[in-house]
Amino acid sequence: MQFRETEIELARHLRDLGLQWQPKPGHFVFDETGLVDRPSPFQDHVYFILNFDYFMELAGGIERFKKIMTWLPAWCDARAVLQSLGVTDVQVGEVLHREHAIERRSELESLYQLIESTLRRRVPLDHGEDAPVDRR
Repeated sequence: MQFRETEIELARHLRDLGLQWQPKPGHFVFDETGLVDRPSPFQDHVYFILNFDYFMELAGGIERFKKIMTWLPAWCDARAVLQSLGVTDVQVGEVLHREHAIERRSELESLYQLIESTLRRRVPLDHGEDAPVDRR
């Protein structure tokens, strides 16, 4: 699997917005710190968690792993996140259609952007009020 630079950058934004995740086998991660000293079979700094114990030992535990790695949700992960945020399948379909994501082969980028916009609507504003939530 290959991730575009825009997808990696969007994944960083999702992390910074507080996207919660629990690392597990089957997740892709971006290693910004160079913790993993082995070459990636996917692309530079992108790893697939297969041997969970190896990654947790290397990082020094789950909490440190979550701090130094950026989760790169695969398509099915992104859809599960959207569902957990209350975004309906119809809304996802509308976004993919409107952005011509399938024709552009940018579905994952569109899903990340939809997660980001949904999280941004839920982040409290600077003056202590809750951000408006779109309930379409």
